Amino acid sequence: MNKFRFEYFASCPVGLENALLEEIQSMGTKEAKITRGGVSFEAFHEIALRVILYTRIASRVYKYLYQFEVRNEKDYYLEATDIKWKSLMEVNQTFRLNTVFGDLPREREEFRNSQFSNLKLKDAIVDYFRHFEGERPSIDKENPDVVFLARIERGVELPYSVTLMLDLCGAPLSQRGYRISKTEAPLKENVAAGLLRLASWDPKTEGLLDAMTGSATIAIEAALIAADIPPSFLRVERALRQPNYRIWNFQSSPWLLKDSFLKENFQKLLAEVHEETEAGLASLAKLKNKIVANEKSEMVYYSAKENIRKARLEGIIELTLGDALDTKPNTDKTLFICNPPYGERLQPGEEEELKALYKGLGDRWKHEFKGHRAALFTGNFEMLKVVGLKTSKKHILHNGDIECRLAEYNLY
Repeated sequence: MNKFRFEYFASCPVGLENALLEEIQSMGTKEAKITRGGVSFEAFHEIALRVILYTRIASRVYKYLYQFEVRNEKDYYLEATDIKWKSLMEVNQTFRLNTVFGDLPREREEFRNSQFSNLKLKDAIVDYFRHFEGERPSIDKENPDVVFLARIERGVELPYSVTLMLDLCGAPLSQRGYRISKTEAPLKENVAAGLLRLASWDPKTEGLLDAMTGSATIAIEAALIAADIPPSFLRVERALRQPNYRIWNFQSSPWLLKDSFLKENFQKLLAEVHEETEAGLASLAKLKNKIVANEKSEMVYYSAKENIRKARLEGIIELTLGDALDTKPNTDKTLFICNPPYGERLQPGEEEELKALYKGLGDRWKHEFKGHRAALFTGNFEMLKVVGLKTSKKHILHNGDIECRLAEYNLY
């Protein structure tokens, strides 16, 4: 029997679950627990809205809808047709379905293909609306009004357990909106914020040198943290300018549209974010410790400059052009942080160049950064040995599908 759940799930890069848990708890919910790749939490709807607008770590936030167990894909279709879909979407709205598989046997007769599972769920939704409304909603894979996620894993009493969730975000929360000029293999914004959190960077006591800045993502996230500017500020600015434009998927969901208190609370949150942004930007002018972004490539340098401008941080982040191996501390206490190339697809001769880079970083820290700290984020574990310094801490963190390490160094 279907079970309605008043819970949410916030997903995040693997390795940042503890940071996300602390973030969500700070927003007013104590009923939260970690699972791999995210945090489940119980909260009032307005707390979920706050998480969406204020989280620096989460990738998406979902609302749990239903959970049930089935024997096969035919049962799946029948259970799904029993769901009151018109409470979740309107017949004139478009929708998209995503299916992910959890812990399932490799050799199985059912649920072997996510596309086929999507098709069964789509048929159930369409047949439900045809029966009760006399017409059907349409699929939109690019910009749907409503997105549902189905997670299928091992069941307890029956072979398969299905959890249905509503995606409240649309575009990932990691896409803040300031990265208008991208570089090759850019670091996701929430990963950058997570690196600063794991490295325990405190803008009140340390400056920051984002030594191989690329898109300037780490430096921008650092400035937002230093000023307590909500990461959603650019989306909120657009929402205030264009109140009828859908920025987040929850804006087109009956979950928000049919609840006048929630709609009013959402407008208050938008105003709150706007006020905190303006106050934060003003406070950055008094920031004691510098935030410096350095880039070697002139072309990438100008890309970073555009992103800093879009983030309204010109004059706050000091952008320099030069080699990371020529940099020096910018304050009495500096965190040198960098995300050097991993070397996934090396051409002949390039491995020695990569070794020289990692060794050069270690040498630079020994000679120019005594009394400071360094943090190096990489997916190439062998190169960490080349640095030639003992790490003070190591954190496991995924950058997309790549398992990486954030290595911290206290420099004496």
